[in-house]
Amino acid sequence: MPEKSTKLHTHIATDAVIVIFFSLLTWILARYFDLSERFYNWSRVWDDYQADELFFPLFSLSLGLIWFSYRRYQHVKIKDLNNRLLLSENRRLVKRLTETQDNERLFLAQELHDIFAQHLTALRTNAETIQSLIGNEKMAVLNATKMISNNVEKLHCITRSLLKTLRPPPLEFGVVMAIEDLVTEWQHNHNSIHCQLNFHGEQSELCEKSVLTLYRTIQEGLSNISRHSKANNVVIDFYFPTLTNKHPSTLKLQIIDNGSGFNHSLVQKGLGLIGLRERAQSLNGQFSISDNDPSGSILELILPINVVLAN
Repeated sequence: MPEKSTKLHTHIATDAVIVIFFSLLTWILARYFDLSERFYNWSRVWDDYQADELFFPLFSLSLGLIWFSYRRYQHVKIKDLNNRLLLSENRRLVKRLTETQDNERLFLAQELHDIFAQHLTALRTNAETIQSLIGNEKMAVLNATKMISNNVEKLHCITRSLLKTLRPPPLEFGVVMAIEDLVTEWQHNHNSIHCQLNFHGEQSELCEKSVLTLYRTIQEGLSNISRHSKANNVVIDFYFPTLTNKHPSTLKLQIIDNGSGFNHSLVQKGLGLIGLRERAQSLNGQFSISDNDPSGSILELILPINVVLAN
């Protein structure tokens, strides 16, 4: 925001200098060419049409145009203020929606872990107990218990997958382990796309909200790559803050692919990407997507480390 304010003041000062310059230039030319005398001599020829009185209507017209411009400026300023208020309200709404979504995910994850997984474990234990009691005497019962065990195991896998989606378990162990676990699982499910993960610098301690923002950004980025980009190579670079960096107080994440490039309509309408942008802004960070040369796209997330640690 201070940078934008400085640019605005610079533009205002530049425009003022231009207006003053042309005013002085007009005065110098008027003196050099005696424009007043020339105008007087020219207007005398048209004296019957009162051409010498044109100065006052033109002066009045100039004042009217200044007033007209000021009125339009006021209207634009009011409209811009209303737009800013609406944008602020929308951002608060999206932020609140994101927080509510995270809370609901946490609640569902706890319910799945504490209740659903517990009952599945009990079912599998009971099936194994039945198998051990009947031995090989009754094959029909034995096959039924094996089917129960297999179905329970499948439900366990689905539950674990849902738990990772709702509440990534490795978050409490740090950002490196969480990202490595996410990328490994994604690579296992998308083995036709080569994914390279690079960490630069020494790992920093981050708050849970920041780790979750980084995790969701990579999760959404990889999801969009697998669904839309048609890429066969992805590089994820994570830059921890170091004294040698250009901006030593920031974390930077880049996801680079060699696909067909990003879809502008997807960026504008995708709720997942909008949510990521709002997550970044809530931490005073920056989120952007741009084209990659010669093909593909670059997703970038920058978070200020001082704000991250303060939370």
